[in-house]
Amino acid sequence: MREISIWFFSGVLFLIYGILITAAGIWELIHPLAHPPVLYHLHASIWWGAMMAVAGLVYTIRFWPHRKS
Repeated sequence: MREISIWFFSGVLFLIYGILITAAGIWELIHPLAHPPVLYHLHASIWWGAMMAVAGLVYTIRFWPHRKS
C-alpha cells in the first residue's frame, strides 16, 4: 500500500480555501460594503484568494498520488 503525502492534502485545502476567499472577495466587489475598511480599494481578498488557489493547485498537481508499475 502506497502512502499519500500530507502535501497533497495541504494543497487541496489551500485550493479550496483560495476558491472560497476569492469568491467572497468577488461578492464584496459586486455588493460593496456600507462602511468599507481602509485599503478596501486594493481588494486583498481577491488577490490573496487567487494566490492561495494557485499555490494549492501547484501542490495538488505536484503531489498527486499515482501508481507506479
